[in-house]
Amino acid sequence: MIDIGFQVINILAPSVLLALIGLIWFYKGPEFPVPFVTTLVVNVCMPGLLFHTLTSTTVDLQSMAVLALAAFTTQVVFVLLIVALLLYAGKDWRQCISHVVGNTGNLGLPVCFFAFGEEGLAYGITFFAVQSFLLFSVGEVIISGSRSWQTLLRSPILHALWLAVVVRVVDFTVPDVVLNTLQLVGQIVIPLMLITLGVSLAGMRAAQLPSTLIWSSVRTCTALFIGVAVAQVFELAGVARGVLIIQTVVPVAVFNYLLALKHNRDVSEVSGMILVTHLAAIVYLPVILVFVL
Repeated sequence: MIDIGFQVINILAPSVLLALIGLIWFYKGPEFPVPFVTTLVVNVCMPGLLFHTLTSTTVDLQSMAVLALAAFTTQVVFVLLIVALLLYAGKDWRQCISHVVGNTGNLGLPVCFFAFGEEGLAYGITFFAVQSFLLFSVGEVIISGSRSWQTLLRSPILHALWLAVVVRVVDFTVPDVVLNTLQLVGQIVIPLMLITLGVSLAGMRAAQLPSTLIWSSVRTCTALFIGVAVAQVFELAGVARGVLIIQTVVPVAVFNYLLALKHNRDVSEVSGMILVTHLAAIVYLPVILVFVL
């Protein structure tokens, strides 16, 4: 048990320390350009990391396809359950996106990488890619109330995804100069996203605390139930099972705040859930890691 404890600390410590750098930067450093960094990561660095990882990983395509299908299932079931709960409570059902979309990028990828290495990162990126596909297509349509699909067609992350799949299917050898460049670009993602996470959380304040605590608890418990259940249904084991559960239960994504702000949704409740679930993750993520390791 002591060995597992040290293992969990070693997994989470780098993420916490990098987020603390962002926290300190918020109070002591010059203004951190969150919009610029987010744009850089989403449009350049993350597509590079995704393409490089999916094309160079030793994880076979069939295993990643199974994980992708399992990830898709978790998101669909999660949305249906949260929508039902929100409607029952008389709340805006379009806020389901803010409950379902977890921090699978900023926090999930580093935890999967530190816990399971390159294999964990490959599975983690697969989950992240599925969530990104759903978020930038159906998700944004739901939360905006619009039927425009232009964002989906412009997403570099989604283009990197389908290009990587094509490369793997046709067994095309990508030139080393391309892979090396994308590897360098992709290496920026994890530390930069964690520092940005710290900066973003430092600027948030929880509002409507009782309601926020209740919905944060409901969201986390629902996510854990769905993650474990779907892993069981798909008979996932080892790294694939661990990654699916971790990526399903990670805290509410900071990006939800920007999305709610963009589409005039209730930002106070969203920001409160982001803050509360990230603070709660300090307690429950180590327990989850002990469970899946």
